[in-house]
Amino acid sequence: MTPSLAERRQIAEDTQAHSDLVTVEHALQGATLKAFFTKDQLPALDPSSCPRYPSSPVDLVTSDTFAATRDLIERYPDAANGKVAVLNLASDELPGGGWNKVFCLTQEDSLCYSSTLFKTLDPSYYPWPNLGPGSIAGIFSPGVVIFKDELDNKCVNLKFDDRHVVGIISVAAPRCPSLTSDGRGFANESDLNDLRGKIRLIYRMAARNGREYLVLGAMGCGAYRCPPGVIAKEMKSVLLEPEFKGWFRNITFAIHSNRAGKFDVFKTAFQGVVV
Repeated sequence: MTPSLAERRQIAEDTQAHSDLVTVEHALQGATLKAFFTKDQLPALDPSSCPRYPSSPVDLVTSDTFAATRDLIERYPDAANGKVAVLNLASDELPGGGWNKVFCLTQEDSLCYSSTLFKTLDPSYYPWPNLGPGSIAGIFSPGVVIFKDELDNKCVNLKFDDRHVVGIISVAAPRCPSLTSDGRGFANESDLNDLRGKIRLIYRMAARNGREYLVLGAMGCGAYRCPPGVIAKEMKSVLLEPEFKGWFRNITFAIHSNRAGKFDVFKTAFQGVVV
C-alpha cells in the first residue's frame, strides 16, 4: 500500500538525514554525492572502444525502478560492481522535481525516497531548457546508494548487504509537447528531434561511464503527457542505431504500471528486439 502524504514526508526527511552517512559507509563501493552536469550533446561513441558485448534481448518488467534494479543485480551479480545505470525520468526545473517539498509519487520521487540521489542533484544545475537549444542536457550521478525498499513496502531500510551502489542518469523528457490531432504523435518535428537527442544522450552517458547494464523507463509518459507509442518507438529506434551495438550487456525497461496501456505499448514495440 502506498504511504500517506504524512508518511512520505517522514520517509523523505529520514532519507535526507541519513544520506551523508550511508554514502560514507559505501565509499569503497564507489558511493559519492558528486555528480556531473552535461549541458550539450555528447560526441558519438568511438567504435574502436566498443567492448562488443554479445547481443541480448531487451527485458520488460512491470515494476518499481529500483526493485527492477535490485532484481537485475541478483540475476547478474557482476552488475553490482559499478556497472549499472538507472534512468531518472527527471525534472529539468527543480532538483527531484521539488520532491523535498511536495512528496509526490512520480518515478523521480520514488528514486529520491529510496536512495541518496537527491543529495547529488546540485541546485546550481537547474533549471535547463526543456525543448530547443540547451535542452539536450542531463546529470550523471555515478555513486548513488539504494538503501531503502520501494514505496509500496513503506521504504523500510534495507539490510546493509542488500544495499547497492548504482549510477543514475537524470534526463527530462519533452514536457507537454504539442501533439497531432489524434494525440498519438508529436506535432512539431523539432520536438521529435529534441526527444531523439535526449535519448542518444542517455545511451552515450551510460556507455561513456562504463555502464554495461541499463534500467530504463517510459520517458515522459506520465505528467509530461508524451504519447507512449512515440516514446517506445524512438527509444527503440535510437537504441538500434549502429553506434550503440555491443556497448550493453542487458537493457531492462521497468514500467511501474500498465495505466493507459503503457506497458503493453512498450512490450509490443520491443517484442523480439535484440541489442
